[in-house]
Amino acid sequence: NDCLCSGSHSLWALRYFHLKHHLNLTEGVQVQQRMAGCEMFDNGEPALIMTKNTFNAVFVDHAIYYNMTHFTYDAGQLLQGWDGMRQLQEKILYENVLLTLCIRTLKTILERERRTLKRFLEGSFQVSCLAFGFYPRHINMTLLRDGQPVAEQELTGGEVLPSGDGTYQLRKSLEVSTEELKKRHNYTCTASHLSLDNKLDVSWESGTERVHLSTLSVLLVMLLVLFYWAFSFVSKGGGVTLPHSLNCILPRRRIM
Repeated sequence: NDCLCSGSHSLWALRYFHLKHHLNLTEGVQVQQRMAGCEMFDNGEPALIMTKNTFNAVFVDHAIYYNMTHFTYDAGQLLQGWDGMRQLQEKILYENVLLTLCIRTLKTILERERRTLKRFLEGSFQVSCLAFGFYPRHINMTLLRDGQPVAEQELTGGEVLPSGDGTYQLRKSLEVSTEELKKRHNYTCTASHLSLDNKLDVSWESGTERVHLSTLSVLLVMLLVLFYWAFSFVSKGGGVTLPHSLNCILPRRRIM
């Protein structure tokens, strides 16, 4: 793998110097871009992989590799001077790096979509904890089931993301099957942040409302809304003001 990575780096470096000389470019920032995609048969075997490369937004070359047996390469105008050895290097890169990585990623995406479809057909709830509008970015948020933390591997999300207005947001979600719903668990979202004097808790008990189990999917959203946070930086040392208001919206249910 180290040899392949080193060879890939060398190949890109060769492309760079070849194109820079061919286009008579001076020193400065030059951009090489590669777009790659792949297809897979139903049995999981790779069907094809294709790439398109550009240099400073100008088309350079295009390649398609069919069924691990047939390789076509179009060097375009800019790389026609490349010899067979360098084209062979491209083929090796396809076989051992790009194809493997692309097919593995495609399988992961398809498996995730399959599980999502299965949950939709069987019917399920999604319990989500959502905090947004907070600053600074560090926050502790936990989803509890009957007072015990839910294992992180059962949850989706969990990454603090920018909201686009200088504040941040965090969501953690748990899929709850209709069978689990019958057990009438109590779910609690708890969050703590440096601007909160105490923890903020929002709870929902699965037996508090009538549930139509025949419904294909029901989305339950538990929102922890940290709303309209005002923040400012102090010229020395920095600082954060407390939120002007803090609202907690109780759980709501929507039948799809």
